[in-house]
Amino acid sequence: MQNLMFRAGLPNRGNNIYFMRNSVPIGCLLFLWLCAGSIASAQTNPPALDQFSPNPLEVTTPDPLTPTNESLSSTQREELKAALQQLNLEAATKLQAGDGAGAFDIWFRELRLRRYLGPAQEIAALSRVGSVAWSSGKNLELQLITKRLQTIQKQVRSQVPANSELLPVLAAAFGQVRAKGPTVEVYQEILDNARENQDILAQGQILKAIGQIHINWLSYDKAAPVYEELATLIQENRALFAANSAVINPAVVAGNGAPQPVTLPTEVDTLRQLAYVYQQSKQPLKAIAAREKLASVYLNLQNPSAIPPLKIAIATDYQTLGQINLAAQYYQEAYNLAVPIQQYAQASEALDKLALLYRSQKQWEPTLRIYQMQLLLEERAYNFYGLMSAYDNLGQVYQEMTDYKKALEAYQKGLEVAKRLGHRQEYFDKKIEKVNKQLQRTS
Repeated sequence: MQNLMFRAGLPNRGNNIYFMRNSVPIGCLLFLWLCAGSIASAQTNPPALDQFSPNPLEVTTPDPLTPTNESLSSTQREELKAALQQLNLEAATKLQAGDGAGAFDIWFRELRLRRYLGPAQEIAALSRVGSVAWSSGKNLELQLITKRLQTIQKQVRSQVPANSELLPVLAAAFGQVRAKGPTVEVYQEILDNARENQDILAQGQILKAIGQIHINWLSYDKAAPVYEELATLIQENRALFAANSAVINPAVVAGNGAPQPVTLPTEVDTLRQLAYVYQQSKQPLKAIAAREKLASVYLNLQNPSAIPPLKIAIATDYQTLGQINLAAQYYQEAYNLAVPIQQYAQASEALDKLALLYRSQKQWEPTLRIYQMQLLLEERAYNFYGLMSAYDNLGQVYQEMTDYKKALEAYQKGLEVAKRLGHRQEYFDKKIEKVNKQLQRTS
């Protein structure tokens, strides 16, 4: 199947000089290559493509490198590959020299000839050149390459039996030219095959690839059901996924057609992605559900250090929903979990957010109590910046309560820490000056 030729896609060869006749010796072959080079060099400044230009991938102009037979010997294949690689290098040199039109003129010639090496070779070349077109901002060239890939896609589908081996390289090529729709479409075909073959691991890897494509294109609403399905698949087959931590799946390949070492999706990564897409799509309740499941997984994996950040994220989601009591509960849980494992930064963050929550509700007593806890925590952690910030927050709360004496005391202690750090001294001086004026007005 590798050498299958798509007759409908081949340019007309006419009665031109043909490359690689069985009777042509290497010396003559080199002469023909030099002739081909002179033809290319004679067209040093080809006109730039526009929407009215003929499709360069369908040009039927005679080419001295065109093989006479569709079935090539191994020697002929290697000779053609070498000649096409030379064209690729020549095009790359022209592009580097600033001659984009000349470069793509040569690359399109290479692509036309790549068809004689079979669809896999052509797809890989289309992928390579398409990637260059995308990075170079060559939109018209990119459209033509994408159109050719879609033609190949239709031809692959029309074969009986279908050549499923071409689907992975075709999906990778569509990815290289940033054609999201066709990329997902081909991956979906691969996924259907994996389901039919009951290949659980392949299903997991393809679902992971599809989900990442949707995220890359910010299509969070489409990514969510993919990750939901993936999470369910992993949960139902935990032992299988655990026993195969890293495999090379031929269904996922790089743009050049080579298999990529793709790590199997894990339950942790999948639930994290699921929470992320729900957060991005403004669905906090579903994000909470994903994070709750993730917390349970971390607990089973005996990874307690990963749980406090999750609790903080859940609390933030509840706060967004206006469910203040639940938000406070989860901030408290995050603090209680973080302190015993000396995760002081997470504990301080939980206290800070909890204090801000009460402060926004003008619940001064719990706010002050939490900031006092934060002072003790920062002292315990030798975090002087955090200590300075806690004194600042205390002073602000006392000011809001019009308890200016205690506000002054808090700012003065904050200034002491600021002097030790050599940081924000002017800030605390201004705070103290303002509070002193407030004291004078009230005395």
